[in-house]
Amino acid sequence: MLKKIALATAVVSMFSVPAFASFGSATENGNFLQEGSTTSKIINSGQAHTYYLDVEQATAVKIGSDHFPGTNHPLQRMSAQLVDAQGNIVTEAKSSAGNFEIQETLQPGQYRLMVSGSSAPGGDSWDVHRYSLHVNFQ
Repeated sequence: MLKKIALATAVVSMFSVPAFASFGSATENGNFLQEGSTTSKIINSGQAHTYYLDVEQATAVKIGSDHFPGTNHPLQRMSAQLVDAQGNIVTEAKSSAGNFEIQETLQPGQYRLMVSGSSAPGGDSWDVHRYSLHVNFQ
């Protein structure tokens, strides 16, 4: 009987550990910024999206937000804050038309970009609430 319990526990633990591991931090879920465009996300009032950026050498970085063509709304507000590993705000950008742009030369280190905003009144489509980021290293 003891062997059956031990075997059942071992089998359950094989399946439960990977399941719990998949609920890791945002860095493990692919929110690292890389050159190019991110997948689109829906901006919701009061819910910031966090992205991570590792800089290995001093680099000029340009990060801009964009909505689907034709979906900009004058009431769509977005802001972004770039924070270093110590929690210091490196730069921030705000926009009342839904798009922002950050241009900054970053020193080696780890950074977080927090994107937030307010959802514009939307009509029938969530497209007006979607944005993506465009990242360029120089």
